[in-house]
Amino acid sequence: MGPIVRLLLVIFAALMTAPSILTVLASFKRASEQGRSAWLPPMDPTFGNFIRVWTAGGFSRYFLNTLVISVVDAIVMIVLASMVAYALQFLKLRYKTVLGLWLLLGMMVPASAIVLPLYTTVRTFGLVNTHLGVILCDVALALPVFVFLFESYFKKIPMALHEAAKVDGASEWQIYRRIVMPASTPVIITTALLEFVWSWNDLLLRLLLLPQDSNRTLAVGLLFFQGSQTRDIAGLSAGTVIMALPVVALFLIFQGHFVRGMTQGAVK
Repeated sequence: MGPIVRLLLVIFAALMTAPSILTVLASFKRASEQGRSAWLPPMDPTFGNFIRVWTAGGFSRYFLNTLVISVVDAIVMIVLASMVAYALQFLKLRYKTVLGLWLLLGMMVPASAIVLPLYTTVRTFGLVNTHLGVILCDVALALPVFVFLFESYFKKIPMALHEAAKVDGASEWQIYRRIVMPASTPVIITTALLEFVWSWNDLLLRLLLLPQDSNRTLAVGLLFFQGSQTRDIAGLSAGTVIMALPVVALFLIFQGHFVRGMTQGAVK
């Protein structure tokens, strides 16, 4: 790697990390320091901004709502996507090709294109302003992606192993639970991380389906906080850090499993 390439990579990394650094610095500054340069560190760092948005700003409630929805999303997605992928890979289904094409079609339709009929459907079932309505929509919209991710990983598992277990008298449920899933830890973690992050950061569905303040998530809460506190740069920065910190921590902890889950099913 030549010096020019290294210099370009350093510049690119600086540009990518600069907004995050500025946000973290601003989150610890007092109101009296707002007129100083954004690049200068706080003279008297304070956690008061975090305490203020967590309590008075309602971010404690938003955080809990977001955590519940994201965790349930990830768990349900792992169960459903893995089961569908198991059926596509190991079972002899009559309309397997049709089902695969149907899932592929689901990946091609963006959520913004069907948001109005989606809202109408959720309202018909009385699930507007409920966490269940958001969770069902999240899972339905993202399921095709993770089915194909699981199926790609399951292709690494020899079909002979499945057939040998059948000969030994194991049921499909036993093979799925005791053989296939324990061997699929990387893709399980990858699915959990991706679905958690997508759910955690989503704004459109939460803004549409959760109009009541007590049910809002962090993304919607931060949006409304920004609208009412446009001059509170420190508060906005603190809220942004609160929202970003769990996601960053999860990727730092599970980055090895995430990379393996994304790549091991890509090649044979």
